[in-house]
Amino acid sequence: MRIEIMLDKNQKISQSVMDAFHEEVSKRVCALFPETIVRVREGSYTKIEMLGVSLHEDKRRLNDLLQNVWEDDSWMH
Repeated sequence: MRIEIMLDKNQKISQSVMDAFHEEVSKRVCALFPETIVRVREGSYTKIEMLGVSLHEDKRRLNDLLQNVWEDDSWMH
């Protein structure tokens, strides 16, 4: 499975925040789905792609996880 997260470059998110976000998402996702590759990068808009996720339940769990990581900013400190 692969998760591609593109963050809008107009939001001016620093590289250190992007790196911390990537590390936290990778840690949490790989705890549930060990073979997953996570990529975080800047782009022209914010977008999340989940490639290789076949079950609707898994997509829902991943969406919830990603939302929780983004809203819980403790990983930034």
